[in-house]
Amino acid sequence: MNAESSCRPILVSIPHAGSQVPEEVTDDLLLSQEELLQYTDLYTDKIFNVEDAYLVTNPISRVIVDVNRAPDDISREYEQAAEGVIVHTTWDGKSVYKREPTQSTADALIKKYHDPYHQKIDDHMAKVQFLIDGHSYLPIGPKLKRDNGEPRPDINVGNMNFSTCTREQTVFFREFFEARGYSVRINFPYAGKYILGHHCHRRRIPPFLVPGVQIEINQGLYVKEDSFEPIPDRVEEFHMLFSKLVSAFAEKFVK
Repeated sequence: MNAESSCRPILVSIPHAGSQVPEEVTDDLLLSQEELLQYTDLYTDKIFNVEDAYLVTNPISRVIVDVNRAPDDISREYEQAAEGVIVHTTWDGKSVYKREPTQSTADALIKKYHDPYHQKIDDHMAKVQFLIDGHSYLPIGPKLKRDNGEPRPDINVGNMNFSTCTREQTVFFREFFEARGYSVRINFPYAGKYILGHHCHRRRIPPFLVPGVQIEINQGLYVKEDSFEPIPDRVEEFHMLFSKLVSAFAEKFVK
């Protein structure tokens, strides 16, 4: 968390930057550490880490415990088991485990890693007026996603179909990026998931709900093709851009 004395009333959530594997499931995992990086929002812990906002981050791989899914959203209930809080099949069809976690193990993982993330967000809610959920995505839609094989926009702004913030706020984000030459889509390919759904509403409802958006940045803009290595200087450029975004948003919308 950044020093609270200098924080503006904006909370930045970075849920998918981590790639750590809890020891509870290490022996049962099929995926290598390098494979796990394929499902990580690479460098978002640096891009979205602004000094003058409240910050909540997650070190655990989203494949093991996805804090952007509901705690009772069990992936085996899906046809491909590629979603949910405990994932069994990745979005490109790979099995995650040699032996799937038992329900008791899944419950323990959720309690240990998922619940504290959201408690940290709740702990800040009385102090903030807006939440930005920071993500990145692959340049091309992966196998089990609805945009499979399609090129993705530079920026995706999600507001759960305008339920988590106003159109004026949404247009602000779109125009901020478009003015700098980036292509932007609203609610496509992602509208937002549990973090927005659980913590955000288009009207401030004390003490636990604030307006918010999910921002996705195309990894092709700052990561080398077929690599996990950053394009020189691009991560820092996006970090500075996001800092300017937060400042401009606060100036316009924060009272």
